[in-house]
Amino acid sequence: MACTVRYLLLIAMFLVSTSAFAAHLTYEIDDTGLRIQVDFDNGYSNVNTLKLDKSFVVSFETNEPIVFNQEFWDMPVEKLFVASDDTRKRLITDFAETLVVPEIVSQPKVLKITYTFPKAAKAADPVVGTKAYARMIWGLLIILAVMLGIFWVFKTYFKRQVFTDIPGTGRLLGKVDLDIRKSLYFYELDDKIYIMGITDTSMNLIEKVTDEDEVTRIKSGFAKKTEFVNYMKFFKRNPGIKDEVEISRNSISERLKSLRKR
Repeated sequence: MACTVRYLLLIAMFLVSTSAFAAHLTYEIDDTGLRIQVDFDNGYSNVNTLKLDKSFVVSFETNEPIVFNQEFWDMPVEKLFVASDDTRKRLITDFAETLVVPEIVSQPKVLKITYTFPKAAKAADPVVGTKAYARMIWGLLIILAVMLGIFWVFKTYFKRQVFTDIPGTGRLLGKVDLDIRKSLYFYELDDKIYIMGITDTSMNLIEKVTDEDEVTRIKSGFAKKTEFVNYMKFFKRNPGIKDEVEISRNSISERLKSLRKR
């Protein structure tokens, strides 16, 4: 019984002495960096460093046991832990993305390791204010003006090309303006004359003249361009009689109706 008590006392004294001479690790971490301090009772020696892909290792010699393992979330450091190989201890810091080389300060019985995190790039201040809005509005107005100009050019160009680019041996004889935006176009193609009504929004075939006498009379009327009345002589059934009647929009419309009925 006495021997058993003696052995237990020896084991307890060994454990107390071992724990009394254990190294102690503390740390602080924030957005600016990670600060580590290892306090020793008897001291340490032979400090070395090793830089890996995303890890930095600080190793040292000590007889004092040290156990530490800590993981981090949403920080540049993922994990901090100690690996032991007999008296050789390795303090390993794993980084999430960019490896940081620490500043190491060796003091008697104290080892200090400081990792300073790189500062995040500051986002550029947004350009706001009256000038910015004015530039934006002017840019939109310029784009709108360019689009309207292109639309007008295409509209005018293609409206004219309807009569000038028809394939074959055709030609545009002329036109008669009925209103500000309403006109009659006379187009000769082969031995026929096409009378087309054109507005800003539509184009319609009013009449196709195939009679040779009528075609000749229309062409002869457009050949004389000294007076507006000469454009409309083809509407009269008796071309030999001199016409001095003033032609109005109403008379033109009535004549067109008679042409459709023939």
